[in-house]
Amino acid sequence: MFTTLHKNGKKETTEQKGPVPQESDYTFTQNEKVITITINVPLGTHLTDLYLEFKEYCLRVGLLGQKPIIEGKLFNNIDTNKVSYSLVESNRVVITLEMFVSENWPVLVIGPNNYKIDPHSRFLLAKFAESEGDLSSAFRWLLQAAEEGHFQSIFRVATIYTTDTRYPVQVDNEKALKYWKIAAKTGQGESLFMVGCFYYSGTACSKDYAKSVEYFDRAIRAGCTAAYFNLGLIYIEGGWGVERDDSLALDNFIKSTKAGNVEAMVRIALMYIEGKGVKRDFQKARQFIVTANKMNPYLQIPEEIVAILNRGQEAYEEELKHADGKSALQFLQPKPKETEQEEKPEKKKVINKKKEKVRQRLLFDENRNFRWLFSFGSMAVVSGFSIFLTFKNEKKK
Repeated sequence: MFTTLHKNGKKETTEQKGPVPQESDYTFTQNEKVITITINVPLGTHLTDLYLEFKEYCLRVGLLGQKPIIEGKLFNNIDTNKVSYSLVESNRVVITLEMFVSENWPVLVIGPNNYKIDPHSRFLLAKFAESEGDLSSAFRWLLQAAEEGHFQSIFRVATIYTTDTRYPVQVDNEKALKYWKIAAKTGQGESLFMVGCFYYSGTACSKDYAKSVEYFDRAIRAGCTAAYFNLGLIYIEGGWGVERDDSLALDNFIKSTKAGNVEAMVRIALMYIEGKGVKRDFQKARQFIVTANKMNPYLQIPEEIVAILNRGQEAYEEELKHADGKSALQFLQPKPKETEQEEKPEKKKVINKKKEKVRQRLLFDENRNFRWLFSFGSMAVVSGFSIFLTFKNEKKK
């Protein structure tokens, strides 16, 4: 039978409602035979709101009338005569346990007690299983904790379904979006950002720039500055519920550069080349390209941009006169190569074709856009979102 301790001397728990608990996380440290557990509780919590139940091998801790914060089978037996707990600054519960023999505890709770185990202990067991190379067990613990509403587990499961191929589960965009949406309900910035990315790319959902803008705006308010760049892409492209707005695009790209995004500098350079939202200025465009390259020497600048800048503004504007309204962010599809069976063109036509080839390299195809997509790795929040630059044809001429 469990021993139940209360600072007010009562031996049994009551139905009295305690303060609403925060995220049910805890940490523990070990010093030889003593285990010290720290639990975050709502500010203003009183000792009379707490209960602590234990056996030699089990522990159950929580707030009266609430689900347990810690519940499960301990890693090893403890001395029940040397259990104590206290409240620190009205928002932390500190519990000390003492084992019979000094032994390293990699986790506090090793498994369920009467088929019960708290979500955060499941999460910690997942981390332990992962460190031991047992990814199947790790994912099982994570999924169980996620289904019980544990935020860190929800975040990890969403990341695994999105990009983490180490686990024995297939990447599943529909499930990933499901868990990102659940995580986004907490108002956490990176989760809001990821939902916005799904609506931006139309992955596992209908493409919807209006919803993307909503999620990206909320992500920025929550401190996720990566969303500035995506907002810039949306406003420069327009469509899917959002009107094109070059000024807003430029404003967001500038904010993105202040957050350290060098790709945004390339975008601003393109806007100065094309004269979108700003007056055409090759000198400023070149400055942004040079700065981006200094900040990231491995950044790949499309050769068409380099060619345009090397030719200069006057040459580029002259090219525009013969480009049938094509803009700087467009380059024509190359014509198919002539086969050997075809007749050789006259010398004059060959010269014209060479000129046309040069012009094709200097212009950007209207059916191509830079696409910047983000993927999750390990997230130490920002632990790991990475930006991938890809070129993609949305339709063929």
